[in-house]
Amino acid sequence: MSDEKARLDGLVARARETAISGASPEISAVLLDMAAALDAAHGAEETVRREAFREGIRGAAKVIRNRQATPGSPLGDLLSSANADPEAFANEVMKVAGGEPVTVADLRRLRQKVNTATEGSDDIDEELKRIYYSVMNERNPTAADILPPGSPSRSLDVTTFILERILREGWWTLGNSGINANDQPVGKVGLSPAQSSKPQTAPTPPLALLSALVLTLIETSKGR
Repeated sequence: MSDEKARLDGLVARARETAISGASPEISAVLLDMAAALDAAHGAEETVRREAFREGIRGAAKVIRNRQATPGSPLGDLLSSANADPEAFANEVMKVAGGEPVTVADLRRLRQKVNTATEGSDDIDEELKRIYYSVMNERNPTAADILPPGSPSRSLDVTTFILERILREGWWTLGNSGINANDQPVGKVGLSPAQSSKPQTAPTPPLALLSALVLTLIETSKGR
């Protein structure tokens, strides 16, 4: 799918370049109309795909909530591996179908909470999950993007899961001292291989990484 999208984007770019590089007014107008139509069609396809996924997620949540997941099925295995209360897990799954747009102000509020925290909290978790699912829904989400059980602000495993999903083309590093050292953990995050990152410190490794991630998302959003 990504190869096809790249090919389509290339064709649209070539059509626009040809339209402005000396083609006759009639041909230029046709090429620009074609480019606009292709862009619109691709956008509509992505919207339909995302909505179909969300509808499927809503159905899965209903099955979980009604305890109708067949043992041995992918959904049944997922519920078993989560080892969670079906109602709580259904609520978690439903968050995937939400994904309201996140503003820079939302990111800054979360950053303030992370930077003033001495440890993870449920409040940070809820904000982070909302932002995570918003980012995922801007792409082509799959069931593999559902967060595993656990607290993102307390569990390094869940934190790194979030980083690996959001930073698909990026990178992250974490530095941590020994138990008797006084230095705080240091996290750095980049959305692309070439993106620089300001190191962020926090009382715990998950909070250090989350602070770096949120800062990078803020800087990226401001640059759009």
